[in-house]
Amino acid sequence: MSHISKIDTKIKNLIFLKKALDSLEMKYQEAAEGEKLALQGYEKDEVIEDCIFEIKTGSKYSIGIKEIGGNYELVADWWAIETFTGLKQDEIINKIHRQYAYETIKDKVKDLGYSIVQENEDTKNNIHLTVRRWS
Repeated sequence: MSHISKIDTKIKNLIFLKKALDSLEMKYQEAAEGEKLALQGYEKDEVIEDCIFEIKTGSKYSIGIKEIGGNYELVADWWAIETFTGLKQDEIINKIHRQYAYETIKDKVKDLGYSIVQENEDTKNNIHLTVRRWS
């Protein structure tokens, strides 16, 4: 029985994804230009093919990134990842999405000529940024 499932994301920029993963101290590997990666699923014959990117989980089961029409999707054997690492699918995805959004916003703020002068996190883990632009 296959445990492999895909998760559609709002991730559109691999540069910000790499920054997010670096900030989260998650290791990754990018496929060489013009090549694709194949990742292992739990069963011997389960293979996740056509990945352009691999996010390491600390086990032999990784999260693959596939490009689908200008967006990226996360593909993994989530059962195997949770079983062998204790990491739950929702927790991993939420952590990556949150950091990706943060990296994207920081870049956009900078592009608009603002600088971040204060950053706080509230009790619900929401990040509040105060930005300023000098004229």
